[in-house]
Amino acid sequence: MATNKTNQIWYRFSNNLEQLNIDCVDLLSKCYMMLGQKPDTQQIVMMAKFLVDDLSRFYGSMEMEEVTFAFEQGIRNSEHGGFVNVRNWNIWLKEYKTKTQLQRQQLQLTDFQKHQRSQKAIGVTINKAKRLK
Repeated sequence: MATNKTNQIWYRFSNNLEQLNIDCVDLLSKCYMMLGQKPDTQQIVMMAKFLVDDLSRFYGSMEMEEVTFAFEQGIRNSEHGGFVNVRNWNIWLKEYKTKTQLQRQQLQLTDFQKHQRSQKAIGVTINKAKRLK
């Protein structure tokens, strides 16, 4: 699978840092909502700065969609899913990367690839249903 390098964190950090910051604020806001937590805006912005730093330093080859998927899976499935903090998101991202690497070594579709396919199939079904009206 050929990857578009312009979607990777390192490229976005170097070329569109403002949008990467916005995406991290959006992701953290979504995660807090999923967990029923209500931090104030200043806390979310500060956490987003930490997240951008971690992503650029340790997860530069990932795409933001993968990061979002890893966070959602971490919140839903990880033993460390109850809080959004630096420690937990690093656990979620490492769990995602480890599992993905193993699936690739075994020449299997990754969970993220399966997720993308199911989202595409849902979109096709919805579009077909709209045309039937």
